Amino acid sequence: MKTWKKTLTGLVILGIVAFVAWILILWFAPNSNEIIPIDSVKYQTKGELIDLYWQNKTVLNSVKDSVLSSKSFLRALDEYGEGDYDISYLGDKKYFSEEEWTNIVSVFENLHPYMIMMERKGRPLKFYIDFPKIDLETGYQYTSLYWFPSEAEIEYHKDHCYAENVEYTHIEEGWYVVEETYNR
Repeated sequence: MKTWKKTLTGLVILGIVAFVAWILILWFAPNSNEIIPIDSVKYQTKGELIDLYWQNKTVLNSVKDSVLSSKSFLRALDEYGEGDYDISYLGDKKYFSEEEWTNIVSVFENLHPYMIMMERKGRPLKFYIDFPKIDLETGYQYTSLYWFPSEAEIEYHKDHCYAENVEYTHIEEGWYVVEETYNR
C-alpha cells in the first residue's frame, strides 16, 4: 500500500512538473507562426522608409500587385468583414504562390514591418505596410508606407483619419509615406 501511494504521489508530482514546464516553454519560446520574429519589427522614420522604398521598389510593387490581385486573400477580407486584412504570420502563405510568398517574406526581412495590409472599407482597395509606433512627449506617431489607387483615396484618407496631425510625403506612382500623430 505504501508503494502504491508513493507511486501515485510521484506520478502526480511528475504530471505537475511536466505541465509547468510545458507552460513555460509556450510562454518563453518564440512564436514560430510569425513571418519574422516580433522583436525584429522596428519603427522606421520617413527618411528611412523613402530609402527602403527605393532600395526595394521592384519587390514592393510586386507584393502590392500580388496582394491586391489575390482572389483568395480578397475572399478572406470579405469573410473577415472588418474592412482590412493583414499578412503577418506564416499561415497567410496559403493565399499566394511560392514566388509571391518569397517576395512577401523579402519585404518583411528588408523593411521589418509589423504587417502588410489590404484595406477596402467600402472603397477601392488600398495597400499599406504598418510599422510600430514611436512614443513622443505629447503622444505617439505611426509612420506607414501606403499605396493609394487615386488622389480621391488620399483625400478620403485625410478626411477620415483619426490622427490629430497627418502628413503625406509622395514618393512616386501612388506611393506615399504617411505620418500619423496622435495626442495622449
